[in-house]
Amino acid sequence: MRVLAIENYTGSGLGQLGDMLNEANAHIEYVRPHLGESLPSVAKDHDALVVLGGGQNALDDAGSPYFPQLLDLVRDFERTDKAVLGICLGSQLLARAFGGENLIGGHREFGWNEVGLTEAGKNDPVFREVPQAFPIFQWHDDSFS
Repeated sequence: MRVLAIENYTGSGLGQLGDMLNEANAHIEYVRPHLGESLPSVAKDHDALVVLGGGQNALDDAGSPYFPQLLDLVRDFERTDKAVLGICLGSQLLARAFGGENLIGGHREFGWNEVGLTEAGKNDPVFREVPQAFPIFQWHDDSFS
């Protein structure tokens, strides 16, 4: 499996997800467009996409001029029925790519919080392997519909 990981902010790597992908013998390719690296234009060379977090907000095209191209890439992964995961800013960008409303500011969550799987999550090939409820560390101020 070839996984494309988009790093939007220096130091915001895959963490434990990277460990799990390595255990599954996935080939991980990092692209760091915030440092000027070029995004692929289509999904054809990868089986899955992970869009990582960052300090930007999902509407900051002026500060992150690659966002529109990244949104097109996200939509191409979906069109070709390939796995897409957004983490933090990445999930906000996924919402934007598919018409969700980005809610900038006023949604502060900081610290360890318990999350639980939805019915869809319980049936997901990745998430069905994790506990139905587990703690995660959150540090954000933005949200989305």
